[in-house]
Amino acid sequence: MDDNFSSIVKAILWGRAVNDAVKKFLQFQLTVNVTAVVLTFVTAVVSDTQKPVMSAVQLLWVNLIMDTLAALALATDPPTLDLLDRQPEPRTAPLISFTMWKMILGQAILQLVITFTLVYKGMDILGYNTVPNSLLNSADAEQNRKVASAYNNFRRQELDSMVFNTFVFLQIFNEVNCRRLDNRLNIFAGISRNNYFIIIFIIMLVFQALIVEFGGNAFDTESLSGGQWGICIVLGLLSLPFGVIIRLIPDEIFGSAKKWVDHAPPVHSALPSFEGHPASNEVGRFNSIASSNRVNSLTNSGHNVYPSRDGLVWNSAMNKVRSDLSVFRSIRGGRLSTDSDRSERHVLHAGAMVPTLVATSVGAPHRSRSTPGNSSSQVDVDTSRPSSRRSTQQPVAQASSSDAPVNNLATSQGNLSGSTLPLA
Repeated sequence: MDDNFSSIVKAILWGRAVNDAVKKFLQFQLTVNVTAVVLTFVTAVVSDTQKPVMSAVQLLWVNLIMDTLAALALATDPPTLDLLDRQPEPRTAPLISFTMWKMILGQAILQLVITFTLVYKGMDILGYNTVPNSLLNSADAEQNRKVASAYNNFRRQELDSMVFNTFVFLQIFNEVNCRRLDNRLNIFAGISRNNYFIIIFIIMLVFQALIVEFGGNAFDTESLSGGQWGICIVLGLLSLPFGVIIRLIPDEIFGSAKKWVDHAPPVHSALPSFEGHPASNEVGRFNSIASSNRVNSLTNSGHNVYPSRDGLVWNSAMNKVRSDLSVFRSIRGGRLSTDSDRSERHVLHAGAMVPTLVATSVGAPHRSRSTPGNSSSQVDVDTSRPSSRRSTQQPVAQASSSDAPVNNLATSQGNLSGSTLPLA
């Protein structure tokens, strides 16, 4: 990352592409999950033998399509410049928008209707309950019943294979449908630039054909004829035009449901809130309120805020930043201060030393020079400390207008130079 503006644009572009890739995969995965769970549960409960329409091995293949191959296919779409034409999404925006939920539920309903129709009405619709006359023997009725039972069982296995095949084709073509997250109709936009999607799409078609035709007992499938393959592919292709119908339905007709799904909760900002800051004509009235009452009125509002001395309400995070900066300023020797602040602080320190020196020179009696180790001089200086502190609070003019001669300053300095001053 550098200071080039094109790098910033590229980062935004790829960030939106990754976000869309996650949403595309979620849209596809949730559709498969809803359909597979409902189909497996209902068929297992309704069946006399409590056997679902799809076996465990078939569900493993569906899970492989759903989790691995589809993730690679949908997550490898390269970013396009169209991503920059839309408004940015807030941080609190829902991961699954109302448009996505509309597509998920719509495709799940379509897949459930097709699969349930094949499971419970497929034998009658396709005519598999009728045994061909060429297989019956009019002379032996018992043999005819056995032939009819075996024929129905074989057709039932073929129908279960068609249900599995149709279900997989519905997911494969719905994967193409999930390449768009909005209500635009062109789902093939940019598909030629995504080689991974094309390769994975072909791999799924090839492996599905091999599983159905040569799976046998391992996958509980039966070989299908050309007409049966055509029925499965046509039923799977219905997800594409049905996706167009779903996108043509405007989101606004759902009213409050769309607002509830797409509602983004407000972001709790760390910036100061000016709700408790008084207006210019109310500053006096606000400052006249006791500080305890002012704090109680603010803390009872439910917000984690703290009032400052001027009535401005700050968030606790801002107070923490202010206190941390003050600590850093003191530790680093005031490097965060400006030069003007430093010079002003030095002038104040120098001015504060003048009353102390003058008052000490005026109040100290003339004594002879003493050795640094003399204890009496140490006592005299210690006893003069309170007067020095009191004199620091007096103006310089009062100290200079004293009756004592000014030349005593040199004498007192000579006395102080020979004494040991206690450390403050």
